[in-house]
Amino acid sequence: MSIVDVLAARLIEDVKSNDLSGSFLMLGRQDWIGARRSTSAALFRETLQKYLPGVAEADLCNPDDGYSETFFRKLGFLEVDSLDFSDFEGASIVQDLAGDLPENLVGRFNVIYDGGTCEHVFDLPTAYRNIDKMLKPGGVFIAHSPSNNWINHGFYQICPEIVYGFWVNAMNYEALKCVWQPLRPYAARDVVKMTDPNKTKKRPRPLGTFGPGLPVLLDYVVRKPVAGTKTSASVSQSDYATRWENTQKA
Repeated sequence: MSIVDVLAARLIEDVKSNDLSGSFLMLGRQDWIGARRSTSAALFRETLQKYLPGVAEADLCNPDDGYSETFFRKLGFLEVDSLDFSDFEGASIVQDLAGDLPENLVGRFNVIYDGGTCEHVFDLPTAYRNIDKMLKPGGVFIAHSPSNNWINHGFYQICPEIVYGFWVNAMNYEALKCVWQPLRPYAARDVVKMTDPNKTKKRPRPLGTFGPGLPVLLDYVVRKPVAGTKTSASVSQSDYATRWENTQKA
């Protein structure tokens, strides 16, 4: 997937507001596009000026190709790798995300970014658990995943229950962010937040709407626990887990 202007802005915000650094892994080798469209281009330029004053858009491009390693280095990451099933785009690590991980990838990265890869992996649960294995304790996973009106883009569209049912409840991660992000230029600033089912005891609900047929991404950031926590092999939707618990108490 390409890092278009609005996604570049959100990445800058997420990295800088959470003070992220160290070793970075992108799933797939992301294309760099940057600012190119009216409203969302303006959002990108404003965000760049706020968090990286003095850095020009031209400074974020790889000098020799159209990929995005330079962008992530400018964000402050010392090591920038890419992981893909094939070497057709020159990824630095060739590895099946749903396969057995070699020991040298376990606990290696401070930050992992999914800019549109996991929805193409049929064995999605294994892919997510491998992401967890590759993160260092306290590491952060950032995802921009197709969430609505992306039929046939990949095997899956990713919903907020992945964040709260899997990452938070089963894996004991902290949810730092979970919103719907449109990609259309005129709607770039219209982020829709989600309710937290662990607080409402109901399924996640969007706190707003977009125009009909508008494709949106699920933009979420989760942090792995540092130490002393357990993960669960089972994953349940939040509202069903609440019903089962209440039934057992009755």
